[in-house]
Amino acid sequence: MLFLEDVISEKRNSLKTDRLDMSFGELMNMFEDGDLFITPEYQRVFRWSLFQQTRFIESVLLGIPIPPIFVAEDDEGKWEVVDGLQRISTIFSFFGLLESVPEKNNSTLTEGEMVKELSGVTVDSLPIKLKTTIKRSVCRVEIVRWDSREDIRYELFNRLNTGSSPLSEQEIRNCIFRSYPVDLNQILRDIAKIKDFEDLICPSQNKKDEMFLEELVLRYFAFKHLDGNFKTTVAQYLTEFMRDVSNQKIPFDIENEKNEFIKFINFLCGKFGKKIFRPKGNFANHIFDSLAYAVPKTYPSIDGNEFKIEEAINKLLDDGEYNAIGTSKFSNVRIRARMDRAMEIFAGA
Repeated sequence: MLFLEDVISEKRNSLKTDRLDMSFGELMNMFEDGDLFITPEYQRVFRWSLFQQTRFIESVLLGIPIPPIFVAEDDEGKWEVVDGLQRISTIFSFFGLLESVPEKNNSTLTEGEMVKELSGVTVDSLPIKLKTTIKRSVCRVEIVRWDSREDIRYELFNRLNTGSSPLSEQEIRNCIFRSYPVDLNQILRDIAKIKDFEDLICPSQNKKDEMFLEELVLRYFAFKHLDGNFKTTVAQYLTEFMRDVSNQKIPFDIENEKNEFIKFINFLCGKFGKKIFRPKGNFANHIFDSLAYAVPKTYPSIDGNEFKIEEAINKLLDDGEYNAIGTSKFSNVRIRARMDRAMEIFAGA
C-alpha cells in the first residue's frame, strides 16, 4: 500500500490550489481592472434565463449560501473564470459590466420565487441598500495555480460540476492551453468563425457555445498528424496533441496548416455541401474524422487533386464495409476501423 500512497501523494503535489472568500464588489472591481476575466467565447455562453438569474440574485439578497466559483491563475497573476460562469456573469450583467455582449448586459429581473416584488427591477431601480448587500455578499473563490501540471488541471476542470452548465472538453482545453509558445487556441477560434465552415457543419447554437466547431478543427489537425493507434481515449489524445503543439513538442506550421484546412473546407463546400456530413440528418462525426485522417495523408494538398479526392470520397460514402462498421463515437476501435477503411479506399482510388 506504500506504493499507492506515493502515487496519490505525487498527484496531490501536482495540483497547486488556494481559496479565498471575496465579496462580489471585489470581484467586480477586479473584472473592471482587467485582473479577472471571462474570455469572449465564455461570455457568449452565458445562457441562464432571466428566471435563473433572478433566482440567483434573490438568493444573494436573502443570504442563502451559494456554491464557489473556480478560477485559473495565469503566469501574470490574473484570474480566468472556468467554473461558476453563470453565477458571476449574472452579477456582472445585472450591474452592467458585460459591455462586450450588450444583448446580455443590464438585465431586468423577473418575479422571484420568494420575493415577487423583484419583477421588473434593474440595477438603477434597486434601492442603494440592496445594491450594497449584493456587493458585500461573500463568495468562495477556488484558485487553480498555473504551476500545476496540465494534466492535473485538465482533470480538475473536467470533473467540476458545481455549475448548471459544465464545460465541454474543448472549453476545458481552451482554459488550459493559454499563454503557450504556440497559440493553437487562437487558430481554432479564427477558423471556427469562417462562414463557409459554419455553413458546412450547421451546428446548433448550443453546439457553437460548447466550442464544437473549434473541436472539429482540432480533430482535423490531430487526426492528420496521427501516427499509430490511440493510447487512451480520443478525447485524451486530442488534449495531448493540443498540449504538445502548444509546447512546440510537435512541429506545426500554423499558417500552412490553417491554409490547407481552409482549402479542405472550401473543397467540401463546393463539391458536396453540408449533406456530406448529414447523410441521415444528424451530423456524422465519423465521416469528418475519416476524411481528416485519410485526405491529407493521401494527398499533401487539395490543389490539383480535386477530382481524385471527390472520387475517393464518393467511394467511401457508398462503401458497404465502411458503413457497416458502426457509428459509436465513444469507441476507439470503431473510430480507428473507419479511419483504416477510409485509407484503404483512398489508397486504391
